[in-house]
Amino acid sequence: MKGLRPAVSQRATNKAVPLFGYPHEQPPPGALDLQVSVAPTLSLLNDRLVAQGDTDDLDLLIQAVHTAVGRTVTQTQMLGGYVARDGRAWPCHLEITPVVHATLPGHPGSWLHAHLMVGPTARAVDDGARYDIDRGSLYDVLDSLYSTFRRSIEYRTTDAFRNRELHWGPPRASAPFEILVPPLHQELDTTEHFREPCTGLWDQQHEIWLLPTADYRAETRRREQRAAQRPWAGPAHPEERVYPFG
Repeated sequence: MKGLRPAVSQRATNKAVPLFGYPHEQPPPGALDLQVSVAPTLSLLNDRLVAQGDTDDLDLLIQAVHTAVGRTVTQTQMLGGYVARDGRAWPCHLEITPVVHATLPGHPGSWLHAHLMVGPTARAVDDGARYDIDRGSLYDVLDSLYSTFRRSIEYRTTDAFRNRELHWGPPRASAPFEILVPPLHQELDTTEHFREPCTGLWDQQHEIWLLPTADYRAETRRREQRAAQRPWAGPAHPEERVYPFG
């Protein structure tokens, strides 16, 4: 799926608007359900804090997730906020409602993830009329949105949990980042980083787009397999890692 060519001299805006009022309302028919998960070790940390009754740190964790989700909504609008009109992609105000969800059907414990519910239509910036969104423009940026979300999560949680000496890094060569300090990565029951979609939140099922895309996931696995055949010195020291944004 490829997005339409943008209209000349038309750039996306950073202003999205809510699609519906959660939790009292349901998404409308035709809404897209963009789903992105935190690292498995962050869900383990969530379970540990719940078991310990540590409400202060639990609040910090949830706030970090919500902040990362908010940044991802902004990036979704800026990178993929277009409607299809006259064979071109025109900037629009996407209608997006984000929902942070803590469980995944069939998975024990918590599995923190976000649903970005995107409306099937939106109002164009230039004329205010409503058109179908350009789904191709949105699909083209799913992997970039995933990177935005994950890096923001890592930055925000590292900052929020300075008292805990929380550090992220790859548990294996070329693997996606997990929490290495404390060593929660050692408690994972699988090296599979990506999980199946969540279908347990809405009364009516919607078209689900997982972040990242299937191609990104497959390339991640291939990269890990290739890296496993070479010597590895281990992850970089936390002070050597750079987070380009928050």
